[in-house]
Amino acid sequence: MSPERSLATEVIVVGAGLSGLQAARSLVDVGIGTVVLEARSRVGGKTLSIPNKNAAGVADLGAEWLNDATQPRVYQLAARLGLECTDVKVQGDSILQGFDGALIRHNYGEQAPLPNGEDEVVKRIKETFEEEYSKIRLETFDDFPHDGITLEEFVRSRGGGSATLATVAVWTRVMLGCEPSDLSAAYFFIYCKSQGGLMKMRSAKVQGKYVTIKTGAQSLSEGLAKSLPSGAVRLNSAVELVTQKKSGVEVRTTDGSVFTGRKIILAFSTPLYSKIAFVPPLPAAKASLVGSTKLGYYTKVLATYSKPWWREKGFSGASQSFIGPAAATRDTSEDSHSSFRLTSFIAGGPGEQWAQLAPAERREGVLAQFCHMFGSNDAYQPTEYIEQQWSSEEWSLGCPCPYTPPGVLTRVGDCLIEPFGHVHCIGTETAVDWKGYMEGALESGVRGADEVFKLLR
Repeated sequence: MSPERSLATEVIVVGAGLSGLQAARSLVDVGIGTVVLEARSRVGGKTLSIPNKNAAGVADLGAEWLNDATQPRVYQLAARLGLECTDVKVQGDSILQGFDGALIRHNYGEQAPLPNGEDEVVKRIKETFEEEYSKIRLETFDDFPHDGITLEEFVRSRGGGSATLATVAVWTRVMLGCEPSDLSAAYFFIYCKSQGGLMKMRSAKVQGKYVTIKTGAQSLSEGLAKSLPSGAVRLNSAVELVTQKKSGVEVRTTDGSVFTGRKIILAFSTPLYSKIAFVPPLPAAKASLVGSTKLGYYTKVLATYSKPWWREKGFSGASQSFIGPAAATRDTSEDSHSSFRLTSFIAGGPGEQWAQLAPAERREGVLAQFCHMFGSNDAYQPTEYIEQQWSSEEWSLGCPCPYTPPGVLTRVGDCLIEPFGHVHCIGTETAVDWKGYMEGALESGVRGADEVFKLLR
């Protein structure tokens, strides 16, 4: 039986990713009727887990890693749902691919030596970043030093040369899918501080341990969805119109269904607000933020092999590249299933250029890079090759988190999480801790539910 074409409830959540489902779970826990509308045919947002083609286990095409110590919300959720985790083990050396393709082999988690002593400049830049983090108040989100310049301009002003800028570009591509010349220096500092700082993020000596979920990260959303009352999650329900009235909101989906509630929570990236018509229109500041916030180019490529041939040469599978197409790679193998995998992150400017190629050329480019970096023709023999182009997915348009160009935060940044009327805004980009990560998504869901609960009760 198809669900009702109209439904009255207390709260409507739009988006069945981790933030939306966590908000719904928190509201249901305190007795508030909630329905979740999801445009896709699945839950999970930017988590997506699919079965391996030639082996047991799954492949994560979106968010994947979590930390048992620094990301308590997501780790504890996995435990509550009874999801089994596997430690991420890294053994062997890393590779840095320079401008001319020259390779520098170095210890995993340590800065590779750069030409003209620029590795020392990179070290100083990291220390300067740490100083900038100390000036930021994430909780109030109302002061944005260096928002008037790009991150590239900031790095150049601190003596960064070409190799330093290329190193920073690897960071911004992997973290946000953009170039240092695209984003505000202030936004980058805020993003890094929310994760404990760049030095902690880039160090091999992390607190706790990183793990993956054996059934895939999407299992978190699937578990949350199953924990909600029957019929609470409506798939294939893209919202096209939100009308605010004195008593609450009316929401219409593209199939003509109408939902009414006292409050609505938008649980998706700010740039996607443009897909919905709002009556009355969005406040001017919010509309400006929606039009100015960007999603970078991001594709995750997974190449699976019958053996971990890179380990045989003493490599960890970790790499960084100044020239691409992959900005970085990681070993994401499932050894217990004899599924050995290199995952690459193709993002930013080089990613956009790569995306213009024919499928066969894209594949050839990635595998050739693997062969060059790790020194084996085995790279050309994957048993499975998958590209997940998040930037071309209608309800994502990029991954993992939006960013702002210079000046946007100063002008309208304070309205990122501010409700307008009966509308509340959540999503990983709004989190205080771990923006852009599953941890941040869950935090924002709890915060949004708490906002609504206080107003309704």
